[in-house]
Amino acid sequence: MTPFYLTILLLLTPAALAATQCSEGQDKCSGYAAFDDSTEGRVQPEGLFSNEESEITEAQLKLVDGKVPEWLAGTMYKVGVGAYSVGERKVNNVVDALSKVYKWTFVPGGEPSFSAKFLKTGIFNRSVETGELVPHKIVGDMDPPVSTFEKAKMTVWDSRRDNNNITPWKLKGRDGITVCGEAPLYFDVHPDTLDHMDKYTLVSQPWFVKEFMSASHFTRHPSTGDSYNYIYVTGLDKGMVSGVEPHFQMVRFTNDITGKAATEVVGTIPSPLDDMRIIHSMGVTEDYVILPRLSLRVKLESPFHVCTNIVFDREAPTQIHVMSLKDGTYKTFMFDPFISVHIINSFQRKNEKGETEIVVDYPTPTSMKEFDDTHCYYEILNKDYILDDNFVYRKEFQPLTDITIRRFVMNMETGESEVRDHPQMWSPRILHVDFPYINDKHRGKPFCVVYLHTIQWDNKNAMGLLKLNLCRQESSNWDDLNLFPVEPVFVGRPGGRKEDDGVLMAPVFNAITQDSELYIWDAETMKVIARLSSPIRIPWTNHGMWVDADSEF
Repeated sequence: MTPFYLTILLLLTPAALAATQCSEGQDKCSGYAAFDDSTEGRVQPEGLFSNEESEITEAQLKLVDGKVPEWLAGTMYKVGVGAYSVGERKVNNVVDALSKVYKWTFVPGGEPSFSAKFLKTGIFNRSVETGELVPHKIVGDMDPPVSTFEKAKMTVWDSRRDNNNITPWKLKGRDGITVCGEAPLYFDVHPDTLDHMDKYTLVSQPWFVKEFMSASHFTRHPSTGDSYNYIYVTGLDKGMVSGVEPHFQMVRFTNDITGKAATEVVGTIPSPLDDMRIIHSMGVTEDYVILPRLSLRVKLESPFHVCTNIVFDREAPTQIHVMSLKDGTYKTFMFDPFISVHIINSFQRKNEKGETEIVVDYPTPTSMKEFDDTHCYYEILNKDYILDDNFVYRKEFQPLTDITIRRFVMNMETGESEVRDHPQMWSPRILHVDFPYINDKHRGKPFCVVYLHTIQWDNKNAMGLLKLNLCRQESSNWDDLNLFPVEPVFVGRPGGRKEDDGVLMAPVFNAITQDSELYIWDAETMKVIARLSSPIRIPWTNHGMWVDADSEF
């Protein structure tokens, strides 16, 4: 029996206090991360959502404040917005803006440097040649609108959208940094100069097989370092003669005995064309790869406007497929319809009976009851909405303003599954919480700590960073008036033993000065330890990654 005084001490731990002082329905609660939700003095971050057309190579960065850790050695890459317009034509969604790659390099004993270059896609090259943003498949709106004649040309020039502006990745066996989008078409840029190296597909398909989609995010195996993704394919005749019916190919990207890149299909999962889903990210554990088919259905109604084809189908259960890396067999687990785009992490474990369980964590809307198809999910990143003080996200995108960290547990022995919600560990409750990043050494393994990006859509888009310890039910945060960070990247300290032993870094836009700086935070305390100047303003970036100076990948 636990002595009474120990019971009291346990109840007074920060985690216990937090868990007992915040209940569902409270807008404010003590013991958890608290973001400033005051409205006075706030201005819109217009410079975060506008063109920045400069290309920079190896500019030295000056220390503004603090001290850069001496152990920091490597490069952070981020991919995002370069330009919304060329000439008189423009787009209004961050996913549609011309892609740009940014990098920050740290050398012990030397000065940090910065580079930025446009990704030399077909869309970019043709826009530069013509002096006007060329029509291409878009998520948001294009102004002036695309004409019928231009749509006809798009079927020739843009049969596969190549404006990859989502995620950087490092594949084994390839020399460059790979830049990804939602299609199985990739660009490699030079890791130092960011110059174009290659445009390619990773799997050689027969001529009669058409590739549709892949995940924007590769996922890396926790011990081999191999990368995994899916490719959704079908025969051009939909299988009627070719026998190739629509299916997912689960693909491993590794290297051969010579060190060159190699690919192999681990297994396939049948899926009809009328049940395609948006799968933005995947999971992998030591023995399994995870394909989450959430309830964002893809229709094939418009070859030109992506959002026309994306709907939340409340009648379509979420299906999570768990495939064995050993033999390609898989099990399917069914859940209520929900949407999300970013897996926090996935891992496998043994329960008290010795049975293997697969665990997947997501930031997801607390409830999907109010979600409708007035707006496409990806229109949440429409900059015209973001910067419009009269556009009310809590009304137009209500479910996406109330987020829960949700855990899906799947038993590989019994086929049973359950959903568990982590406590809501921040205030205000109405807060967009997404873009998770964890310690890379814990990907595919049990973990506790996750860092996320937050937005108060209806409060001049006030942004911040949130740290959650899901095991101890603790949270902390960073935010500052009119300073706008984007998704943070975690860098672990060499030899660090704790999961949060390291730093976070991200560019931060100052809405008052209209300048950007690179901020570095202590990942344990969430306190700023260094600020570095930036030679240019950094617009919104979607995702990033860190590559150690001595990385094998």
